[in-house]
Amino acid sequence: MKCNIVKDLLPLYCDKLTSQDSNEEIEKHLSECAECKSVYESMNQKEDDIKLSDKDVKPLKKAKKRITFKAFATVFGTLAVLAAVFVFVFVGVIPISSDKLHYTVTAKEVKSYYVESEERDKDGSYIYEYRSEFGDDFYPIPDGVKVKTEHRIDFEFEGACSCTNERTDYFVNDEGVNDYHIWIYPVIKLPFDDRGEYPNQYSWGTNDVKEGSTLTIHYRDKTETIDLWELYQKIVKE
Repeated sequence: MKCNIVKDLLPLYCDKLTSQDSNEEIEKHLSECAECKSVYESMNQKEDDIKLSDKDVKPLKKAKKRITFKAFATVFGTLAVLAAVFVFVFVGVIPISSDKLHYTVTAKEVKSYYVESEERDKDGSYIYEYRSEFGDDFYPIPDGVKVKTEHRIDFEFEGACSCTNERTDYFVNDEGVNDYHIWIYPVIKLPFDDRGEYPNQYSWGTNDVKEGSTLTIHYRDKTETIDLWELYQKIVKE
């Protein structure tokens, strides 16, 4: 068999597409012809033995890095969106509108005192526990403690929604008077959230109503600042 014919058949032979008779003739020729055998070995070389130049490999590496970066960006982007949706729906981002929130207010005087705790601070000094009539542990009053009268005000909020979440904060001015802040958010109740029969209601109150004390309610459409001392005086006189 001539070399030209063998070289034409080698691609088919490498892919095992030639007949048995042709295989025998080709193999006989390869055993006798060093040139054709060299061509066959070059064609039959495995792909993983073929070495690419750095010039050819660098673009492939850059493409792989871009694909990997896009994959990570997609995953983290999806997680960020899901987290934002969760916070918006179940935690609250935008406060409730003023026309969707209603509240009632009560006010009264309460007695309070401080009592020494059985615990001690790190330096061995006494720790004092605060107790008031609003708590369950007020009575009996220990002998010798100083009982004082405080001014308590309570708000009962109810949102026109299925469930609410709340956030509170306060600031103390130079005179030691508190400025309270409340944000109430309409949300969807989580399955494991056990807040009783009325998850759209929220109670807030303080014993520390003094002249100058304020409460600011942050609505979606406005803020409402209430002078707690004036409101307390008004309710008590009624």
